[in-house]
Amino acid sequence: MSFPNDRTYSFDANLELSDNAAAYTATGWAQKGGADGLIDLGGNQGVTPVENARIDAVCVVDVTAFDGTTTDEAYRLIVAGSNDPAFAAGTAQVLAEMEIAGGVLSVLGLGAAGVTKTGATGRYELMFTNNVAGAFYQYVKLFHVLTGTSPSISYEAFIAVLPEP
Repeated sequence: MSFPNDRTYSFDANLELSDNAAAYTATGWAQKGGADGLIDLGGNQGVTPVENARIDAVCVVDVTAFDGTTTDEAYRLIVAGSNDPAFAAGTAQVLAEMEIAGGVLSVLGLGAAGVTKTGATGRYELMFTNNVAGAFYQYVKLFHVLTGTSPSISYEAFIAVLPEP
């Protein structure tokens, strides 16, 4: 599905994190082909010093549907990096995150109780780099945190390396 935007990004199936094959109804990793969407940004972990290149990128998320009927649903997307392709405990670093729809802002400490954030289907862009405090991360995944009475969200997601024309 195409969404109007002031910027376009080149789609590469090798950089896809979520194929929008099914709605997500629980917290977890984005899926492509029924498995966690994992992108290897390259590098050489097997040498000393470790060789990884800095990459400035955007995680493009095209949200096609979400449930906000009870107004307590919240959807948070987290771009995570790791040097372990299994993303074992303690190896991941948050590279970018965004709440994209629904939810009570007071949960985040950003508003009074009952104040809700309105979301919409469309394109969301999470800019990130794989260099955090001098550490480079070779692998990237997209994690979603879903909360509320009946959360359900459908999206396709991919990475585009910047700068794009």
